[in-house]
Amino acid sequence: MGVYHTLLWAQSEGFNTVIIDILDSYSTLVSKADLMGIDASLFTNVDVIKIGGAKKQGHVIAHIEEISEPAIISRKFNEVYKPMLDDPSKKILTVVIGLEKLFVVSEFSPRGIQVIIDQLAGYIGNTSRLGIYLLKMDILPPDREFVIRLLEDIATTVIRTSKAGRLTEFHIIKSLNRELEDVLIRV
Repeated sequence: MGVYHTLLWAQSEGFNTVIIDILDSYSTLVSKADLMGIDASLFTNVDVIKIGGAKKQGHVIAHIEEISEPAIISRKFNEVYKPMLDDPSKKILTVVIGLEKLFVVSEFSPRGIQVIIDQLAGYIGNTSRLGIYLLKMDILPPDREFVIRLLEDIATTVIRTSKAGRLTEFHIIKSLNRELEDVLIRV
């Protein structure tokens, strides 16, 4: 499970990890890990900012319940998240899980979508922060597929995963490091 190994790596590299759990995506992921026999204790010791949803998983430091207005989500998120970035000596790994759900269940206007994209883009260049956004692209309806292109545009690296039999393929389709572009890794 990729998130589990990412959390292990972050712990070994001295990162403070925060999970952004959108609409209970993190608790679903942890339940699946438990069913797979993966030790769930690693999942319970990370800070979590919940956006929507009701299931508590991990050390929930904030819960943004109102998700109908992007400006409110952005303001409340910043109130909790920005202080975490104040100490430049601390390295923060931010893992966003379920972002696609926000764009599926919401009726955000194009302006509202832009507010969310601007929020995410605001952290580009912060060298004490590493952000990983996990998206299920096939969930977005056709009228919202442009969101993926907007997210890919602001990303510094884009990796698409797919199954090939019993293997998982990681295809780097975009990277600031040109040597990594179009690399395909099978695990």
